[in-house]
Amino acid sequence: MPGIIVVNERYFPDSESEPAHVGATSFSRFALRCLQHAGLSAGVILYRRDENISEPRIDLVHRSGLRCATLRFHFDMSADAVSRAIANAAALLRAEHGFSDQAMLYYQTDALLGFHPAELACCVTHHGPFVHDFMDMFSARETARAFGDAAKALHLFKHQELGLRQMRSNGRMFVLQHSRLQREYLVGRGVDEQRIRAVRPPIAPPATPGPLRDERIRAFVQGAELLVFTAVARLDYFKNVELLVSGAVQARKRGLPLRILVVGDAPDDTAAREALRARVPSEHEAEFLAVGKLAKAELYALFHLARPNGVFVCSSRYETLGITPLEAALSGVCTLMVDSDKVEASRFFPTAHRFLPSTDGLADAIGHLATHPSGLERLGTALRETIAPEISEANFAQDTLTAWSHFSHTAQRRDA
Repeated sequence: MPGIIVVNERYFPDSESEPAHVGATSFSRFALRCLQHAGLSAGVILYRRDENISEPRIDLVHRSGLRCATLRFHFDMSADAVSRAIANAAALLRAEHGFSDQAMLYYQTDALLGFHPAELACCVTHHGPFVHDFMDMFSARETARAFGDAAKALHLFKHQELGLRQMRSNGRMFVLQHSRLQREYLVGRGVDEQRIRAVRPPIAPPATPGPLRDERIRAFVQGAELLVFTAVARLDYFKNVELLVSGAVQARKRGLPLRILVVGDAPDDTAAREALRARVPSEHEAEFLAVGKLAKAELYALFHLARPNGVFVCSSRYETLGITPLEAALSGVCTLMVDSDKVEASRFFPTAHRFLPSTDGLADAIGHLATHPSGLERLGTALRETIAPEISEANFAQDTLTAWSHFSHTAQRRDA
């Protein structure tokens, strides 16, 4: 069946050179490319909440060189009206791309599953955490903070529950699962395991990235005897970058001559970066730098530059996958991953590259790597060779197209 990617318009930039807003951005680009190469892409539906309209609106546009349908709606609209709009957007795109067969929609979130047209098959990848699952591990206050506030958490919880209800009852809804955490949760909530197929994450660092253009970052990295750094789209509660700062400061107090680099949030959104800076004692301030998130090419350039002297740290509290630390490791950067079953990517990392989620645990791990006789660059190369056989764009494409074929045939049998 031809496929139509459905993704939040905010997370689908005008150009691939723009920084990824969230993990779903880069993932959806890989999924789209996979369908295009297989001759199965019927375009993209970009949805956006608009509280100023009374009925859903659809427009055909070009975005990132693609033909897309923008769908404007809000959650207080009639469910039937939104469902019809999704079906109409899909029909317009299918006609634009010359497909006569019905398309399968591929949602990059469960936000719209409650509105999904009953006549269409679909699959979904859950990139973000389930509020219900998060609340089983963290307090109500922590949950509200993680999702923005209590109202946002409640809104997301409501629509996730609607989506789960749909998935349990609709045999033509499928899951392309990139996280075992998500799979266990879905199966535990009654979703048929036969309608879930796993895909290995799509990560393909360039063999020869270009130079890092930002002079300030380049000078900071090159001037470091030891660089401890991270890069995230959002400096939020999930990422727990405060732990990276406290652990790195502790390592400096123990005598390690390191610099700390934090990359994250929009360049003009400085609040979280300044809050992290405030955690650094004044005597260490000169060795701390926090900057806005980088475009993908610049991020890979940073990884390449940091290979000889850098340790990338993933300090997340909860992560349904963790693409950026895998990108760092596959770029040959010596990478430390928090040792937690709440962070999916940790399963790809050997024990020597995990740390206990505490200030002392991270400081100990940094010290161990920094004094290792092999050196950081060799450690990074060995880590890359450990992870690379499992994670690649080719493996993702193979998994996705195998799952797509299974979903298509299952949906068509149910239609017969």
